[in-house]
Amino acid sequence: MICKEWKVSENSEAILKTYILDDEEYARKGIIKPAVIVCPGGGYTEVSRNEGEPVALAFAAQGYHAFVLNYSVKIENPFPKALTELALAVKLVREHAKEWRIDTDRISVAGFSAGGHLAAGLGVYYHTEYLQNLINCTEEEIKPNSLILGYPAFSLEPVSESNEIPQYLIDLMDQGLMMDFRGPGIRQIMTGKMEFTQEDMEPINLLKHVSPKMPPVFMFGSYSDRIIPVSDLLTMASLCKENGVLCELHLFANGPHGQGLYQPHCIDENMLKNQHMN
Repeated sequence: MICKEWKVSENSEAILKTYILDDEEYARKGIIKPAVIVCPGGGYTEVSRNEGEPVALAFAAQGYHAFVLNYSVKIENPFPKALTELALAVKLVREHAKEWRIDTDRISVAGFSAGGHLAAGLGVYYHTEYLQNLINCTEEEIKPNSLILGYPAFSLEPVSESNEIPQYLIDLMDQGLMMDFRGPGIRQIMTGKMEFTQEDMEPINLLKHVSPKMPPVFMFGSYSDRIIPVSDLLTMASLCKENGVLCELHLFANGPHGQGLYQPHCIDENMLKNQHMN
């Protein structure tokens, strides 16, 4: 396996890490394979590790060339900074498709939570002059062929209007068992403003920008997720149907937000218990 880090552009600190499968031998030599670019979550506050390399290796085990994007986060990097970095990452993969033996018609983008928002953002914006002009790229260079979205954020609307962080989450953050998001919220980060308007949110709410040009979507989430409104996933599935976009949605009864590959031995029992509370 070729593991190497690439800057997506000279003007960005974003890094694309490769998990490129070695060429095989005899009759299997030179086989062209699909690729997936993984966008971990982290609330645009950080880039989660458990949704990065473990996911890439799981795809690699299924015969994919995999990549993990460490994109720009925090309030000093508002929308569309990370989106331009993902688009450039897709362009980079396409440019090296022959060298890396990649099927250019099977380049997927996978994202989890905020990374799901990022991946879906490319799905709704890749064909627009708005994005193409920002990075001087064509639609063909940056188009994802499909989207794989785990408990994705779409509207960035909170499940609860309360700004108070539940005590059990504070306890987990204090113990270092989950990301500490005491600071600017995801909407403040994405708008780059502590005080934002609905107009500021308009380009960031992806449910307002679905079109027939969106690539096929596979997404999953759970009813017990206390971070992402399940209604967002249902609305996205409905919008895909209205626009003739292929979509498959799996909603599970239980499952914590941030579950990644859902390996119970890697998830704190208290987190599981609190995620399943009514």
